[in-house]
Amino acid sequence: MAQARYRVELPDLDFYRRGVACQQACPVHTDARAYVNAIAKGEYELAYLIARETNPFASTCGWVCGAPCEAACRRGTIDAPIAIRALKRYVNDRYGVYLGEEAEPREPPAWRGYGGQPRGLDLGNSALPAARAALRGVARRHGPAAARVAVVGAGPAGLTCAHDLALIGYDVTIFEGSPFAGGMLRLGVPEYRLPRQLIDLEIEAILALGPKLELGKSLGTDFTLGDLRQAFDAVFLAIGTYRSRQLNIEGEEQDGVLRAVDFLLNVNLGGYNLDLGRSILVIGGGNVAMDVARTAARLGHPTESGGDVELALDVARAARRLGRTQEVHCLVVEAREEMLADSLEVAEAEKEGVRIQNHVAPMRILGEGGRATSVQTLDVGRAFDDQGRFNPELIQGTERNWSCDSVIVAIGQMGELSWLRPEDGLHTTPRGTLQVNPTTLETGVPGIFTGGDIAFGPRLIVHAVADGQRAAAGIHRFLSGATATSRRRGFFTPLDRRRYSAWGPLGGFLRASRQQPPSLPVARRVGVASVEEGYNEAIARKQAARCLICSLNPIFDSSLCILCNGCVDVCPEDCLKLVPASDLEGDFKIEALIPTPEMEYAMAMLLDPARCIRCGLCAARCPTEAVVMNAFRFTEEVVDKESG
Repeated sequence: MAQARYRVELPDLDFYRRGVACQQACPVHTDARAYVNAIAKGEYELAYLIARETNPFASTCGWVCGAPCEAACRRGTIDAPIAIRALKRYVNDRYGVYLGEEAEPREPPAWRGYGGQPRGLDLGNSALPAARAALRGVARRHGPAAARVAVVGAGPAGLTCAHDLALIGYDVTIFEGSPFAGGMLRLGVPEYRLPRQLIDLEIEAILALGPKLELGKSLGTDFTLGDLRQAFDAVFLAIGTYRSRQLNIEGEEQDGVLRAVDFLLNVNLGGYNLDLGRSILVIGGGNVAMDVARTAARLGHPTESGGDVELALDVARAARRLGRTQEVHCLVVEAREEMLADSLEVAEAEKEGVRIQNHVAPMRILGEGGRATSVQTLDVGRAFDDQGRFNPELIQGTERNWSCDSVIVAIGQMGELSWLRPEDGLHTTPRGTLQVNPTTLETGVPGIFTGGDIAFGPRLIVHAVADGQRAAAGIHRFLSGATATSRRRGFFTPLDRRRYSAWGPLGGFLRASRQQPPSLPVARRVGVASVEEGYNEAIARKQAARCLICSLNPIFDSSLCILCNGCVDVCPEDCLKLVPASDLEGDFKIEALIPTPEMEYAMAMLLDPARCIRCGLCAARCPTEAVVMNAFRFTEEVVDKESG
């Protein structure tokens, strides 16, 4: 037997799940390829329903999501990823809670009689009635009689948990220490990026399901964890991280040195006006400082946390826009390509005059009369060691002094845990977060769950939403006596051979390039005016048509193959190959091979799914229908064992 040249593994559910990379990468597993495909075909309400079915903050994520789906998008290996977030905003602005600053708010279609939270819809055909039925017609399940759940923190994690528990039928009360609900959506995302009316409407929709909201009620001040355990059957702690990390360098205690979170919270809530002077130094390099600058002149609101570096850049932008500064510098330890900030956010910040200084590390803050006047730095050879750990290599003898009127330290956040008592039984981590089972979100104390930033540190909004969903599922399992279980399912839908062209990517899809949503000119970026203006219909459909529709799969039936090689010849990407069985190695079944008069001459068809563009030409060419196209979708849901 000849030496094996091709390794073959049996496909399974995870194989096909990985193929739909955008959905797999989304923390809440929103079927992005389905709603993008629906937009391409003009089926906008269906697209909205698909985007909304797994995410109670779909409209919010359409404006500000960090879009891990785009990072995973296979189109990015060809040229640039699909603009998934901007397309989500397009359909949510048409059918969601928020229809623009000039429009009257209206009830979105998915909330009329919405009684359940299904997972997954068929690929974008004309199944709008079925989509409506899925969102409106699922019977409300009921938790144990009179079971009460306390949610501490009205940010995206806490509100999502309350949303899902209310759909199951639990009596939920949300406690929020601030005067407003929304958490970092309201206190951390600038209004020019996320309209406040949009936040209010999405929260109102969640509260309309039944949860009660008590504002100005803080854990450790108004009640203890012990009080909650006595009054409620389960507790979800989603209190966020509102304490800034310190540099721990000389001079940090001087006047004029501000903590990023304190600065943002006070400016956003209208607590005080700062005279930052003409020269601002921001220590860090994230997006938050860049975003705040354009709204802080009236009522500043920072951006959602995507990492410590993002926080720092938004603070710099906030300072810039207060109108009393001429110069804002960000001192960043990492190299430009290593920054956690989104490259587009950094570019927008630089357009507005923020200057990024890379590979510099603060060593001390100098001052006169107790007020900071400059920051002394050393140059950095590299920020990460050979193992990829953050371990800056400082270059001695490269001291520089950066003159300033104010310094804003933005190097990360940690939780405020002064409410924690020994009798609570909870444990903390060196990062200032609560210890938690990352899968179940259980703390180790029966009935106490935690998630969001207080459990995992600052992350994207959509991660917080996913934590809220997992917490609700865990609480339901706990309160129902472990009768609930998670279930994964995959579905294949055969496609009509005569309509392959209608199901596959639209004509010219490879020639279309990614187009960013239009934005206001820099000179007009004042106050709280929205900077990103969103797609119009023509651009949205063109951008959606770039999708490779990775959920489509050529399925091969060896018993029908006549070895004509037509599918291989017609494939434009050379991703099909007909090879002798002797060239194969790995875990495959011999009966799956193409039979020949003598088994030693058996042939096998290999597919490289990473290169396949789902054009359907192989199936259309096959004279025996040995190759057919199937649409695949997968769902994840929590079901009661007795009814599952």
